[in-house]
Order: sequence, then C-alpha cells, then structure tokens
Amino acid sequence: MGRTEYFEIVSKSALNRVQHMGFNWSLNPYQGCFHSCVYCFARAHAKLAERDPGAGFSGRVGVKVNVPDLLRQELSRRSWKRETVAFGTATDPYQPIEGRYRITRRCLEAFRDYRTPIGLITKGTMVVRDIDVLLELSRRAKTTVAFSIPTIDEEVWARTEPGTPPPAKRLKVLKTLVDAGIEAGVGMAPILPGLSDSARQLEGTVAAAAEAGACFLWANIVYLKPGTKEHFMEFLGRDYPQLLASYRGMFPGAYAPSAVKAPVVQRVDEFRRRYGVGDRRGWRVQPPAEPIQLDLAV
Repeated sequence: MGRTEYFEIVSKSALNRVQHMGFNWSLNPYQGCFHSCVYCFARAHAKLAERDPGAGFSGRVGVKVNVPDLLRQELSRRSWKRETVAFGTATDPYQPIEGRYRITRRCLEAFRDYRTPIGLITKGTMVVRDIDVLLELSRRAKTTVAFSIPTIDEEVWARTEPGTPPPAKRLKVLKTLVDAGIEAGVGMAPILPGLSDSARQLEGTVAAAAEAGACFLWANIVYLKPGTKEHFMEFLGRDYPQLLASYRGMFPGAYAPSAVKAPVVQRVDEFRRRYGVGDRRGWRVQPPAEPIQLDLAV
C-alpha cells in the first residue's frame, strides 16, 4: 500500500437518497477509503463520478468536514420521518482518519439527538471508541452495527483487504459491543468464489461469529460493476492468475449467476442455523451489569 493523501471537502448535503437498495437513505462521511479492499463495490461509484476507482480510491481520500452540521440541519426538518439511515455504504466510517476528524462520532451524536435509526457497517475497530454514543442511540432508536468479515482466512484477508484490521480484532470488538447491549453482527460479504467459499472457510467464519456473540449474520458473494471489475481482475492476474479464466466466465456482467451464488448463500445459512447465530430471542438492548472495560488497543 502506498501513502494516503487526505483532502477536505465541503459537502452540499449529508443524507443521500437511495433507490432499489432496501433502504431509502445513506450517509458517507468520507470519499474513498484507506482500507484498499480489492473488491470494494464503491469503486464503481467512484468511476461513475469520474474519480479514480483504482489506486486513487485509497490513495486520495476526501474528508467531508461539514457533514455533521449538515446532518443536524436535515434531521431537524419537519419533513424528516426518522427513516433508517444506512451509515457507511460507500466508504468505511471508521477508517483511520476518523481518529483525527471524529466526523462519524459527531454524526452518531446527531442521530442520537434526533432519535433516528441507523444501520452502520464497518471493517474498523475504532467503533469501540463510540460505544457510549451507540448505547445512547440504541435506547432511542433501532441501531445495528454490522462488521464486514467476509472470511477469517488470514491469507485471503491479507491479500484482499490490505488496509483493514485483522478479522480476529473485528470479532473482539463485536463481542465488546454485544456485551454492552448493542445489536451487532456479521456481514460475510463479499465471499469470493475460489478464494473464500470452501465449506471449511465458510464454517470457520460462521463459527467465529457465533463465538463472538453475533446477533445476526448474512452473506453475499462479490459483484463486479465497471470500476470494481477492472481493479479486481488486475488483482487476480497478479495474485491468483489461475482464477482469471473462471472469473471471466462467471462474470460476463456485474453479477454471478444464481447457480454460483445460491449454493454459497445456502451453505452459510445452514452453518448459521447449526451454530445458532441470530437465535438470541432473549437478547435486549439494556445497560451492562458492570462498567464496560474498553480495550482501545484493538
């Protein structure tokens, strides 16, 4: 990984209207992402916006410095219906620069103050810093934190997500959040055919999520829209050239056929049931019995 350059952006809006995604609103406090995941679907968004979807996606990251203030303005409008906001769909809200700018934390405080439900997704362990705000928000509105953990296979992780914390550290933070009373779980996405989809790998990841106390788990395989596809295929050619031909056959377009996707998702679902992930009907958001000891070294 090369060095990342950061630049400040003055945004025109905080909340983004979304269509055909299962949610109506999203919030992304940064543009681009230090994490450098080779398969990131947000590279396709960068291409559409005429930004570099390749090395520049992680090499030059924008910081939306006025987003917390804009968010408060938007949430305070009478027209705001307190719909669920997907937080971190096109960038990770807990990439390292958040430690300096604290934009994500300030946005969480706004959601808390305006009782707005959120679904946050991250690969970052810095989320543990904001456990206090997340707890306050969760008592006022539906709050979920999904940790993106496609696999716990360390070789695949190191090659495909070079800027992210190790999966074991993400799971450790997940357990801390759940123990505190925050609804947190795992998104096993994207699973990579031929790289992270063996029964052994899938079961290992589900078992680890269960051990960490995940409240939910879902899975999907990779999809490769223009922008993402070129970058990912370049990665395969460099690191896994033996898979290039099969991926070209699997992905004539952006999405793999159901015959490829369905068996993987079904197998994950079988493991999820076997390990009881999500079988937490007695779980409720509530204050912990003892003071939370935070390990900020994660």
